[in-house]
Amino acid sequence: MKKYIPYCTAKSIYEIDTDFFKKIGISFLLIDLDNTLDSPHTAHPTIETKKLIKKIKDNGLIPIIISNNNRKRVSLYANDLGVEYLHHSFKPFTFRIKRYIKSKNISLKSVIIIGDQIMTDVLCANNLKVKCVLTSPLYEKEQLITFFNRKIDIHYRKKLDRLKLTDDWRAIYAKI
Repeated sequence: MKKYIPYCTAKSIYEIDTDFFKKIGISFLLIDLDNTLDSPHTAHPTIETKKLIKKIKDNGLIPIIISNNNRKRVSLYANDLGVEYLHHSFKPFTFRIKRYIKSKNISLKSVIIIGDQIMTDVLCANNLKVKCVLTSPLYEKEQLITFFNRKIDIHYRKKLDRLKLTDDWRAIYAKI
């Protein structure tokens, strides 16, 4: 079970206080796009997303979108936000993300992955040995490729909850 346990959970990225990341030594937020930042069926960022990214940047943090989706989808969205991105990241595999992090001279200790799937985001973070915030999916309507992962995801979420193996980000923040 250890490889499926996130550092913490959140209902959504939108509820997390940016100070939380600073207090745990994070500078780089590797944020999943589909169902973490926005709907997988939305081409451009919402006003709420633009405000969130501005708030993240204004607090000295660096948001980077990482997605398993294609270049066209990710670049259009990320460019609208003025953030860097990594498309076809092949999560849960780490080779593309490791190469990206190394090319930017980023310390793994300063990285957190924020995403809505255990089978991609949490596994990737744990394989990279970085922290991960597991969010709930923002929307029920899934892409076909995600549909099957979500069935496995639901099973693991229930097991993690039953065994009390996850902490809400607020509980960790309160202890800092």
